Amino acid sequence: MRRYPVSAFVVLVFALTGLLAVLPIPPGVYGPLENIVGAAVPAFIVTGVVAGRAGVLDLARRSLRWRVPLRWYALALLALPAAVLIIAVPLYGLDPVRALVQNWPALFTSYLPTLAFMIVLNNVAEETGWTGFLFSRLQQRHRPVYAALLSAIPFWCWHLLSFTHDEGSWLGGLALAGFLLLPLVATRFVTGWLYNASGASVLIAGLFHATHNATVNPTGFAVAVLHLPQGEILYVLAALVTLAAVAITIATHGRLGARSRLGSTIGTPADSRLRRNSMRPGSLSAVSAAAASVEGGEGRVD
Repeated sequence: MRRYPVSAFVVLVFALTGLLAVLPIPPGVYGPLENIVGAAVPAFIVTGVVAGRAGVLDLARRSLRWRVPLRWYALALLALPAAVLIIAVPLYGLDPVRALVQNWPALFTSYLPTLAFMIVLNNVAEETGWTGFLFSRLQQRHRPVYAALLSAIPFWCWHLLSFTHDEGSWLGGLALAGFLLLPLVATRFVTGWLYNASGASVLIAGLFHATHNATVNPTGFAVAVLHLPQGEILYVLAALVTLAAVAITIATHGRLGARSRLGSTIGTPADSRLRRNSMRPGSLSAVSAAAASVEGGEGRVD
């Protein structure tokens, strides 16, 4: 596990998720357990073995890092609902706008409770594993754009397992996972960019993911508030996220928000030392030592 933390994480993810899938767990409980036990717990276990208490604390801090500029909260929480509303007008006329005016109380009675549920019990925990651990570690060795692509492979396979459980058959799960292939891959680029650009905040990445899921949920913004057909909105959101991923990749030249050569160490224990040591006298030598530790083995991934 110490030598191959990425492989250990992926194995634990599928082992624990597979175990959950065969247990008699109520549907309303399975989703949160799948994200907490199936994604976040493996991240903390492997981090604890590889980096000890300091690494676990660092992952926890990044998972709950809330002191970021307000624009990142606005982007994570408002961009997708606003885009859906804007695009809905040419697609469906003014009916969605009328529905918003008439159903505005549903924002508070349906959409926001759904969003809060997604944030607290689902997607922040999910992104702790897939972005805070896997993407962060992969970009220690690879360019961020390649790290996003590599992390998308087990991410899609994990969702295939989840969809199979929800649909009750491998055929149904494979059909749904195939339909959502592009948006699932695209989310790894968008969340990776949000994570890097916001200063290694898993919380911001999780808020975006939660907003996406709460927008298309039957009790969410597009369906419960705007009265749009859920099946068609899945296509709309898939296109939006995919286009966003392409635009972000092009605009950042594949860096996905990483600001420098050492940007690939964002969110690692070495990065925490870099930040602390850069504020002390003789910080240049401290930064060099921390960078050397990353290239000398702490940043090892397989």
